[in-house]
Amino acid sequence: MTIVRLRFLARSALVLTIAWGCAALAQYTQSPYLDDQGLPPVEERLPSNPAVVEPFEGYTEHGGTLRFGIGGNNPGWGGLWYLAGWENLVFWEPDFSGVRPNIAESWEISDDATEYTFTLREGMRWSDGAPFTADDIIFYVEDILFNEELSPGGVVADWLPSTTGDQLQVEAIDEYTVKFTFAEPYGTFLLDLPTYAGRQITWYPRHYLEQFHADYNEDIDDLIAQEEGIESWVQLFNAKASGPSDDTNNYFATPERPTLYPWIVSEPLGTGSQITMVRNPYYWKVDSEGNQLPYIDEIVGTVYEDLETRTLAMLNGDVDFVKDPGPENRAIYHQAVDEGRDLYIRYLNSDSGNTNTVSFNRTAKDPALAEVFANKDFRIGLSHAINREEIIDIVHNGQGEPAQVAPLADSPLFNEQLATQYTEYDVELANQFLDNVLPEKDADGFRLGPDGERFSFVMTVANDLSFGTFYVQVAELLKEYFAEVGVDMQVNGVPEDTFQEALKNNNLEATVFTDGSGAGLTAVIDPRNYVPGEFHSHYGNAYYGWYQSVADREKVEMPEDVLAVRQLYDSEVKSASSEEAQVEAMQEVLQQAADEFWVLGISRWGDLYYPFSTRIGNIPETWVDGWIQGVQKLLYPEQWVILE
Repeated sequence: MTIVRLRFLARSALVLTIAWGCAALAQYTQSPYLDDQGLPPVEERLPSNPAVVEPFEGYTEHGGTLRFGIGGNNPGWGGLWYLAGWENLVFWEPDFSGVRPNIAESWEISDDATEYTFTLREGMRWSDGAPFTADDIIFYVEDILFNEELSPGGVVADWLPSTTGDQLQVEAIDEYTVKFTFAEPYGTFLLDLPTYAGRQITWYPRHYLEQFHADYNEDIDDLIAQEEGIESWVQLFNAKASGPSDDTNNYFATPERPTLYPWIVSEPLGTGSQITMVRNPYYWKVDSEGNQLPYIDEIVGTVYEDLETRTLAMLNGDVDFVKDPGPENRAIYHQAVDEGRDLYIRYLNSDSGNTNTVSFNRTAKDPALAEVFANKDFRIGLSHAINREEIIDIVHNGQGEPAQVAPLADSPLFNEQLATQYTEYDVELANQFLDNVLPEKDADGFRLGPDGERFSFVMTVANDLSFGTFYVQVAELLKEYFAEVGVDMQVNGVPEDTFQEALKNNNLEATVFTDGSGAGLTAVIDPRNYVPGEFHSHYGNAYYGWYQSVADREKVEMPEDVLAVRQLYDSEVKSASSEEAQVEAMQEVLQQAADEFWVLGISRWGDLYYPFSTRIGNIPETWVDGWIQGVQKLLYPEQWVILE
């Protein structure tokens, strides 16, 4: 069998190569954990051509429990989604050098990039033993995506082109072959699939979910009556399907739901502080010796109310791994290693083009704020007011260098103007630009708005237990810097759920967030800070709801000049059928982003670090860490091993 594989080579350029698929191994081995459980033989539980994963350090032992420390009360976003989820049709090579087969064992692409035909793994099964076939994908498309009750906002999905989604055609050629046909060329589809956007295509087990779908169960009202707080079949389906609106959270609370993931929930979090997951006996990956993955039998996740307690647990050997150890703990972990604690540290490269983004919402509900925020001189002035070196020292542990949001220097998309402009800390220069916009001041030295009142806005930031701690710190420093140049800003730290509600309802004037588009061609896939109308394009928050036709989002129509940038990206970048054309078009988009200066940045990331317990093996020396890469999923946790 031949596989067409997309690869990033020199400077992450894309080329097409041909690689040979791995033949089925002669013999397979399962974990002793599965012995005496009454299961079919392991070779009957695996597809005829399992996905093969090479262990990074050569360890191949089955068994053991991974103890994971969760920050916050959401197991998925707290880290388990990146360890025990994120299995899409294709995935990244471990070194982020390209795309490799995953659930799909091969694919073909038409010359004009309108047709993608995927061959699935014959004999692959859901975690309950039911076959996974093309019918599961068809069920998602026909009965969920195109169902007006389940998708009231229309045919909208992260992986679909926003303007032609309702013209999508998906066909099951046979039991293990499915073809996607798009109305227009979709050259970046294969790059979108391994990201979070591609999750839902293989998310829905038809055999299980048909019982909760009104089109398939005429007795659906009986099931609705049995569920407390459920009033419609749509509510019932979304709860049982773990989505589509809240999938990563609900999934970890519904252990009866079949999945394709390495581990399955055996004891949900509920009202307690721990969640337990056990190995999926039908997981469809093996190592090169035929050992069924995952190696680790069990994951126990413990919720910690604060980061300090979680850090202490890691230092004391009660936890093997945590997501986002925090720059403030860098010295603590290094000292622990020097003292001989049972820890080791790996250093990684961030995918992000910037540590923190600073956005002013030009679709703010207050028209006076929206007008000022849209003025480029206002943004330039506040950019010069930021003491980036101080933020680097205080918040980011002295790691990194001042920069705006832009692709990294070794990316083929690097734009020097975009990365370096307006980063000089110069209060006098800041005042000069701000005087062009808000020249009048009150008795306390604060600038007056167009209405003659003190110009003041609220910066709303999430204060969760991961990146949100940085957001609050950065926002508080920005408040001081902006006050020095006469701009009054208040900081409003809120829980993540409240922040998301503010986004949805456009109750957001300004915010601090993070970037995810620096390495390689990731800006093509995640252009949030260069192209208006993306989910996290906070500088024009309500443009997203309007352009993407999202039912439950506040909507503001894009002005013609803003719309032109959006259309350039959609028509020239996403539709381009060659890498060269994508890069050329994206460079033009990035130049427009440099000229418009949509969003402010703080700094480049320095070397990142992650501590691991010495109990864990098969962790690579380094990797590219980011949202596009699946965070820890790029480390292939299914091949992690417990060394005791």
